[in-house]
Amino acid sequence: MRTFFSPAVAPSTDAAWFPGLPHVAAAVATWFVYGGAACAAGLLMASFVSFVVWLPLVALALNNGEPLAPEAAAPALTPNAKRALFVLWTVTAWLAAAVAR
Repeated sequence: MRTFFSPAVAPSTDAAWFPGLPHVAAAVATWFVYGGAACAAGLLMASFVSFVVWLPLVALALNNGEPLAPEAAAPALTPNAKRALFVLWTVTAWLAAAVAR
């Protein structure tokens, strides 16, 4: 299958550090309760916190608390790690949307 994006532009969704976009789904759900502006705030906060806090903490937990070596591959996310991340993303998005409202 031919793709129009180079790997440098569009990250692969099967990589350990890019588990898809469930934080977007969690944030968009706030639209129906809080409106568009709060939804955008929830999405921004969930995206920021996800890649700055939640994913590095999960990687440390999957690596037995040891820092990742620069040349080492990131550990693969387990199903429980994916569930925990989705819960963290959802809570972050909803709290940010509620505060922004």
